[in-house]
Amino acid sequence: MDEQQFENYLHNMEKPTPPLPAQKDTLKFALLNSRRSSWIGALLIVFPFLLISLFFIQHLFNLGPRLTGWIATGTSSLPVYWKALLFFIFLTGFPFLGIILNMLSITYFQYDKTRREFNIIIRIRWWNIIIIFIGAAVASFYTLHLLADAI
Repeated sequence: MDEQQFENYLHNMEKPTPPLPAQKDTLKFALLNSRRSSWIGALLIVFPFLLISLFFIQHLFNLGPRLTGWIATGTSSLPVYWKALLFFIFLTGFPFLGIILNMLSITYFQYDKTRREFNIIIRIRWWNIIIIFIGAAVASFYTLHLLADAI
């Protein structure tokens, strides 16, 4: 093969095409920002935690209803079932909302169309995980207290 034939051979050769990058075939997204949701989740958990702590301190040291008397006077015009519903939403709904926000902030969802796979990736962000566990403890504390009173 001489130089001219070699050039023709190389010129007529099929050029390879690179495979499509995996980024174009997959969809990966996070639903929330982890820092912002950790602050919001902490606020949603701290307020019910403080109220439970007030009740606990009041009963532990046999204090009068001075610490939590504002709750009874502020909601005196509401029927009992509305008070119970408000306390349930405040003491369990807010921590569950904080748990959901923090779970969505550390969770990434990835869908691969070519392989038809849906992957869930959980990133380790310690503040978010701590807030999730504290929120679960606060919500379960009040829920278990309600169940114990019902029995």
